[in-house]
Amino acid sequence: MITSEELHLVDVIDISVLQNVQRKLSNLVDVSVVTVDAEGKPVGNLNNFTSFCDLIRSTEVGAKRCMECDAIAEKKAFHQNKSISYDCSFGLKDCCVPIIVEGKLLGAVLGGQVLVSKETDTDPRQSINVDKISSELNINKERLQEAVNNIAIVEEQYLQDCIDFYEVIANYLIEMGMKSIAQQKLLKESNEKLEFEKRLKNAELKTIEAQINPHFLFNTLNSIARIALTENAEMTEEMIYNLSDLLRYNLRQTEEFPTLESELANIQRYLYIQKTRYQERLDYEIITDDSINRYCIPNMILQPIVENAIIHGIEPLLKGGKVIISVKKVNDTIILDVSDTGIGIPNFIKKSILKFSTEKKHPGLGVNNSHLRIKDHFGNPYGLTFENFAKYSTTVRITFPAFTDIKQFDKSEGIINDY
Repeated sequence: MITSEELHLVDVIDISVLQNVQRKLSNLVDVSVVTVDAEGKPVGNLNNFTSFCDLIRSTEVGAKRCMECDAIAEKKAFHQNKSISYDCSFGLKDCCVPIIVEGKLLGAVLGGQVLVSKETDTDPRQSINVDKISSELNINKERLQEAVNNIAIVEEQYLQDCIDFYEVIANYLIEMGMKSIAQQKLLKESNEKLEFEKRLKNAELKTIEAQINPHFLFNTLNSIARIALTENAEMTEEMIYNLSDLLRYNLRQTEEFPTLESELANIQRYLYIQKTRYQERLDYEIITDDSINRYCIPNMILQPIVENAIIHGIEPLLKGGKVIISVKKVNDTIILDVSDTGIGIPNFIKKSILKFSTEKKHPGLGVNNSHLRIKDHFGNPYGLTFENFAKYSTTVRITFPAFTDIKQFDKSEGIINDY
């Protein structure tokens, strides 16, 4: 989506429509007019320009000086936030109406190309140094003098009338710019909604697939655990019960926002199973405070991060590594860090993990999905980030609002309400 920061005049106007409007209006009121971009470059045709200005702009040096002068004028009008009249670099009076969309200067509507009558008997045309301009721009002196003699001499009110006319065109272009940004924002929001609904449907499908005949699975695991008990295989029994509880929690978890206590207990089971598998190659630690156990967390946000730390961080090590989970509450935010002493992640991959399209395969799929789900629920500034701590190879920080009931969270304001 094009934001106001990236917006250019050509993004919001139909040049053929602009040229047609300018031509008709300028012929109707018989004034010069040109629309320029933020650098002073004309967008579309030059309408009703004086023969003097046409002659000046017919040279490369003259055209460059005119554009530089126009750019200076529109920036001055932008900073003053109003339409202005000014002296051009060749001595004529011009007008400038800035085109400002969401606080950014996109260009301006310019024109005038006149001289203002004075109370003295001196002809204002005599103030134009024909000899100097002819020499600098290599223009035939006689042609230049003839063009100067045709410059209109007007009263001050004429300039204000020109500004009023140019403001009609500028306001039309500003309205087009606002509509263009609004349409693109709406399109972006629609696409984000579709992506969220797609992720939601995928999650629902996974849940349905996982719930196929769970009773058979649990009964079988319990039978195996009883056999292990009769055979005095205590470690096998403990592992089976942890696996059974882990699967039961994951398959029967209907709460969208379980408590931190239940999620951390589930992660404890998961880490126990992995520790049994990796033996001395894996250690783990969970650091938390009982006072924050009652707060909620989006379900299945944490496990993909821990799983990535083990599979992509610890498993490739020749020797062992450690996973550390720490949870704390800072003001109204829960900060949950998953750190590991594994092989680490290259910086270019870190930058891409949280930005890639969910349509593509990516090693950080679980991390990205957790990040997007938090963004979907709570918006900014929550989500996942990669932190740099000297004693750890990788730290994934998960932040979300501290709440005990989702109704307390007002997404539009990003605040916790007291109930």
